[in-house]
Amino acid sequence: MLIDLAALDHNLAAIRGMLRQGTRLGVVVKADAYGLGAARIARHMASQVDMLVVFGLDEAEVVHAAAPTTPVLALMPTHEIDAGSPMHGMLLRGLLHLSAHDAGQVARLERVAGELGVRMPLHLEVDTGLGRGGCLPEEATALVARIRASERLELAGAFTHYASAGGSEIATDVQRERFEAWVAQAALPQNCLLHSASTFAAIRDPRFHHHMVRVGLAWTGLSFEGTRDGRSMTAARTLRPVFSWRSHVMQVRQLPPGSAVGYGSRWVARTPSVVGLVPVGYADGYPLLPMDARTLRPALAERRMVRVQYGSDGSTGWAEAPVIGAVSMDQIAIDLTAIAAALPAAGLYAAVEVVSGDSSAPNHAARVASMTGQHAYELLCRIPARVARRYLAAQEPVAQVADEPVAVVRVAS
Repeated sequence: MLIDLAALDHNLAAIRGMLRQGTRLGVVVKADAYGLGAARIARHMASQVDMLVVFGLDEAEVVHAAAPTTPVLALMPTHEIDAGSPMHGMLLRGLLHLSAHDAGQVARLERVAGELGVRMPLHLEVDTGLGRGGCLPEEATALVARIRASERLELAGAFTHYASAGGSEIATDVQRERFEAWVAQAALPQNCLLHSASTFAAIRDPRFHHHMVRVGLAWTGLSFEGTRDGRSMTAARTLRPVFSWRSHVMQVRQLPPGSAVGYGSRWVARTPSVVGLVPVGYADGYPLLPMDARTLRPALAERRMVRVQYGSDGSTGWAEAPVIGAVSMDQIAIDLTAIAAALPAAGLYAAVEVVSGDSSAPNHAARVASMTGQHAYELLCRIPARVARRYLAAQEPVAQVADEPVAVVRVAS
């Protein structure tokens, strides 16, 4: 995968520009920054954000090592922290914030803070309708008093999480009003950081921004399609996908009419065909079609596309090629017949864009994922470590990257 750090910088600036004055920017980098590499992403964005948000303490340790002066918020209910651990050191420096979810957890964290000799910053999660973590407003009010009375705990923040921010502004507004009504009566400390908006609420309207937003989808550029009801600020439409996934054609075959390709013989050549093999399969995270696609949804098979680089120096571009047959563990087959004449050596060694960074392309991540009923996040998170991540430095060509060189394959003439 290629991760475009210039696009990342653009997205962070665009998000910052959408926020109302004084609102802080929290950036979610959980699940290894959605498979894009949390350490490298956190290190690059550290000076551009106010807080990094993760799920568990293992993730907090990774991003802290990469961005040692940026505060980190862990969302998972944490119950124990070992003395002498990196988390202990972060607490001593005030750089680790933990989420408070219920009375039992808060009591355990108070004990841990005493044993470690620290004052522990907590962000209290108020459940206003998602029904996942946190506690209901009545319990949250009691926890405010409990935390504020403790010498070892600090109520550094309070937050909620919207259930339908991408689909319903009405439902999201209801949750916002519940949260703000709770805040109005909860006797919070003056410096308590309020936050509720993940990407879709953040790009809708500044009334959801509060003191901080927590964006993940936005910085990856995958929110380009906006909310399902069409409500978003203009700047959200300028976000750029930060990643693409490239491979190459490792073999080209000339097949006569009637030849089948792949397990189950799901694709059969109707004419003399040129078929390329690409070393990417489901073990690399390339999604399989649903088992019923052949009989119930045959159109899906016709929509799976990659883009192949054609031409020679001075005249190159990207041409679409269908993915044909079943996806194998380590390879896919693509139909090069229509574009073979434009490919040197009929396409052998040609670059293949498996997932495009062009949001209008048929193989953009959101479209590839939607064919299998996935979210684009799922596609990203399921691409394993064996698929190398390459980081393009800002304003540098594809062959030059921040960490290591990309292998430039020259097409045989």
